[in-house]
Amino acid sequence: MNASATQPLEQIRLECGPITAVDLTLYAAASSDHNPLHLDEDTARAAGFDRPVVHGMLTMAMAARLMTSHFGPHALRSLESRFVNVALRGQRIVLTGTLQGTKDGIASYALDARNDEGRPLITGSASVRVAP
Repeated sequence: MNASATQPLEQIRLECGPITAVDLTLYAAASSDHNPLHLDEDTARAAGFDRPVVHGMLTMAMAARLMTSHFGPHALRSLESRFVNVALRGQRIVLTGTLQGTKDGIASYALDARNDEGRPLITGSASVRVAP
């Protein structure tokens, strides 16, 4: 990882996880999202999942980390995402950013996050300031 990239990279990648019960508990405490779907086996099963669901906003936070770990926290200018599926506790989340273009010192990236099976979790975009 390059915490202060000055030039846009064609593709960036970040692998997170596997997501643990501790990860979900810590995120729940930090976000005040204590929905039992994310924390309780029985609730998750009753909702049709075989184990608790990863908070969608945790996945989006990982997308932000993808960008800031490569370009630094002050470079991030925008981050947009669309949630398309859920990750489950125990899965890894692999995030990629693919360069779409650069203009006036701002690099635009298409974002993608997938679980272990390659199932899409989020799609979106981000922009970061880079050296002109």
